[in-house]
Amino acid sequence: MAQQTPDFPIPEGIEGFWVWDKMHGPRPLTPYSQDLFIGDISIGFTRGMVEFDSPVGIQQMSVNSYVYMAIVPVPLEGETFEERVAKHEQVLHQTLPELGNLWADQWLPSIIPGLEAAKSRDYTSLDDAALIQTMSSMREEFLDRYTIHGKINFVMMSASMYADFYNESISPDDPTEPYETLQGFATRSLDAGHGLWELSRRIRENPTVNSVFNESESHEIMSQLEQTSDGQAFLADFRSYLDEFGWRAGAFEFADPTWREDPTIPLNTLQGYIQLDDSGDPLIKFNESVARRDELLAAARNRLAGDPAALGKFNGLYDMARHYLPLTENHNYYIDQIGNSIMRLPVLEIGRRLFERGAIESVEDIFMLYINEQEPALGGQDFKSKIAERKADHAKWSKVIPVPTIGTPPEPSGAPMEAAFAKMFGTPPEPSQDPNVIQGIGASPGVVQGTAKVVRTLSEASKLQPGDIMVCEMTMPPWTPLFSIASAVVADTGGVLSHCAIVSREYRMPCVVGTLMGTAVIQDGMTLTVDGSTGVVRIDSRG
Repeated sequence: MAQQTPDFPIPEGIEGFWVWDKMHGPRPLTPYSQDLFIGDISIGFTRGMVEFDSPVGIQQMSVNSYVYMAIVPVPLEGETFEERVAKHEQVLHQTLPELGNLWADQWLPSIIPGLEAAKSRDYTSLDDAALIQTMSSMREEFLDRYTIHGKINFVMMSASMYADFYNESISPDDPTEPYETLQGFATRSLDAGHGLWELSRRIRENPTVNSVFNESESHEIMSQLEQTSDGQAFLADFRSYLDEFGWRAGAFEFADPTWREDPTIPLNTLQGYIQLDDSGDPLIKFNESVARRDELLAAARNRLAGDPAALGKFNGLYDMARHYLPLTENHNYYIDQIGNSIMRLPVLEIGRRLFERGAIESVEDIFMLYINEQEPALGGQDFKSKIAERKADHAKWSKVIPVPTIGTPPEPSGAPMEAAFAKMFGTPPEPSQDPNVIQGIGASPGVVQGTAKVVRTLSEASKLQPGDIMVCEMTMPPWTPLFSIASAVVADTGGVLSHCAIVSREYRMPCVVGTLMGTAVIQDGMTLTVDGSTGVVRIDSRG
């Protein structure tokens, strides 16, 4: 049981075992985000899992505005738990090999029309009632997307089972090796990163544009570019990039503006990219990942060639697991990035109307209302004092570090997803007794020494210089371009299947995840040595 502390009181009556979901909610969530994240996303996840006869689902709750997650049993409809597990395993046996096809042929085509309609809809033309109804319909589509997400999550099992068999049958020196064979597949994250890279090459080739990026603060760049014809031409291409890849923000806080609304983050990234020569091209790292993948696969198959049964099992497991990276990155692009970003559009229009009517102090205050309060607010109900109180609470909790867990960890249930969840979210490492050593989970091989830069949000990314070690709480696909600038990554959260681990292996750079306390202990300017195989981060100098 987590200790009750004055700074972070835990409400009475909470049952079960809950973990702070720092990977998705590193900071307190606004009321609007709580409704969508804690309500609809967990409902969608569980609904998708139950469609595959899972004996467990996902539940989330807010404690002092922070999101906590639990794996909970679902109604068994008269079956025993063991019977449901057996049924679930049979469904997975039939379904896991088809997840890639299901996404490409059924699930993605089913969500694209709704995404495109939401992006192009004129919300200003709707009256209040139609706007509320539109938002309700979009929320249903949001739930449908996260139901698909709940089913896609099972691809973690494919990767987990394959990695376990690889390590058992091949016995590599480095246990992260099987994950390197799951790299080197084209994704929308790769496209987004390469698109920024191409823009950075245009900047370097144009003295006028290059001088603006080198001599201006990021928030000044666009206005400076507008003053020249070369700058205007570049801005046209940059805005085209944002129209395609700008539907993203740093984390699961719906109040955060997207890159399209506030392009400071991609401009910061471009300022970093133009300092790199052509060897920093993400496609070079991608091609290296492809070569490494093919080399390892050939060696593994050659080693198993004398055992047809083992080779057959290896190939079957790999055929399922090879979808892990594309499904993980691409579903995030469409569901977690575009799908989440469009949910800002109707609520911002509600906020604009309330602001114009003097009902709220700023458009962004709308995120301090729960969804069921928005219609009464449009009807004239005064929420100013409640919003002010919530903003004060939000600021207070932002300065508090939540307890990592609530409740007593249960015994393993035997649910097939448990091992995969452990690889995604990580398991707490044994704490180091040396104050200069931080123990985490080795997620991408290699050893690098460099200068630490603590980047808690993408808004802090401008401090990252080529060769720095990025120390972060977590990463999501919008963080991917930063991996071209950093030389290694140290993350508080995650396991070997987390996004941070995936991208580090793709960029062929050391990565340690699941440190729990990296951002709390490490400070800017420290010299670190990062060993991505052993999961050890050593503080060599404190600056």
